[in-house]
Amino acid sequence: MTLDVTPMALLVAALLFHQLNRYWEYGFSHVGRHYAPVFAIRLPRAAAIFGQAVALPLALLTALAVPYQAGHITVVLLVAFWVLATHQRLSNHCCLGSVATAVVAFTPAHLHAAVARDLLTGVYLTAALLKVNDEHLLTDRSASRVVTAHYFRLLRLPVPPGLLTTVPFAVVAVEFAIGILLLVPGGEPWGLWIALLMHLAFGVSGNFPFSVVAMALWVTAFLSDDRIEVPGGAATVWSAALLTGMFALAAGRTATGRRSRRWLLKDFFEGAVYGVLCSIAVLSAGHATVPVTVQTTVADWLVALGFALNFLLVVAGVKLEWSFAMFTSLRPFGRSWLERYQTRDWPRYYALTLPARIPTSLLREIGPEFIYAATRPRNIVHEGVVYHLEATARKYDVSFAPREMTADPLTRELVPVPGDPSRSAPRRRMLTHPAIAPRSLDDHYLG
Repeated sequence: MTLDVTPMALLVAALLFHQLNRYWEYGFSHVGRHYAPVFAIRLPRAAAIFGQAVALPLALLTALAVPYQAGHITVVLLVAFWVLATHQRLSNHCCLGSVATAVVAFTPAHLHAAVARDLLTGVYLTAALLKVNDEHLLTDRSASRVVTAHYFRLLRLPVPPGLLTTVPFAVVAVEFAIGILLLVPGGEPWGLWIALLMHLAFGVSGNFPFSVVAMALWVTAFLSDDRIEVPGGAATVWSAALLTGMFALAAGRTATGRRSRRWLLKDFFEGAVYGVLCSIAVLSAGHATVPVTVQTTVADWLVALGFALNFLLVVAGVKLEWSFAMFTSLRPFGRSWLERYQTRDWPRYYALTLPARIPTSLLREIGPEFIYAATRPRNIVHEGVVYHLEATARKYDVSFAPREMTADPLTRELVPVPGDPSRSAPRRRMLTHPAIAPRSLDDHYLG
């Protein structure tokens, strides 16, 4: 069976899957809001609605209907506008899918499989390396431990003795093994099987969008002549969709454990989509090879250079977001190798105060749930967000009274910076660090 779907269309569809997941979970009330722009450019409401709700469907239609260079450029521009319209946080898998779409658009078709393998190799190896810090491996605040314990509680299962101690090291070992297998000739199918089991676990515990983007890249990595070949036929694909859909229905949970009928349908649908991609990747894995040429070697080195630069930016503390590493336990402040009190140009964080009077128009523009989270005494807010919040609040003659905070290693929390608060006004900054973080350095933070 041959599917008439290009790698670009597949990657855009994976990004659209992420967007549909957000609508399914949170509804459409947030569409058009852009008070915390990831890239520091606040869009008008009409432009934000177009970017958040229209850009990706239009990009997918273009990718399917216009298979020429003009169509590729249009797709990239639409995806870029969608990224520009993102709000509060750009997920790692969204960044990965967007970068992959742009790379596929501007590289020859015979390099698509090689580039996809390079991207996957970089993702798994850097994901493993960034988790090698004491916060992730050795503390009770380890994101791997927190997520595992929470998921077992949702399933109402006892946590096996020693599991929480082992999980952080196991995750690092598995991700590192997948990356190495992708580098070893003939190791790709084995790496695929490990990856699909790992991403299935990620999916049922709450992150199928990440798993779907990753599996779209695995499918692209096994392309034959830039076409998706499925040697086993449609029956195998539909069977895999049914099995994974049923598994997601049985094992999926919400953050509280309870699921409505709408949520149950979502779990089945997302599991089925993941199963389709898994079956296509597995059936294609043994029939595709990537010939080593000068062009593929150049592509390998360019992708490796990009990941090395990204890794060094994270290590240097320039960025935490978009590190292509889920649940690393990296923190803006806290007990990890990334803690640097002496970093001068780190984004400032502020404590906000709830105004005594909150105009209804302000609530419509920002949203009560975000105002509540941003003004809680236990939270601090990134200055890039505070910059836009204050600009919005002043339109309605109110203020959140931002007070710059600094980490105190003795009290293990962020405390107000001494002096006049007006002398440290928030700056317009990209959200390369979390939009909201806990004030206490000992609180759990998953990022």
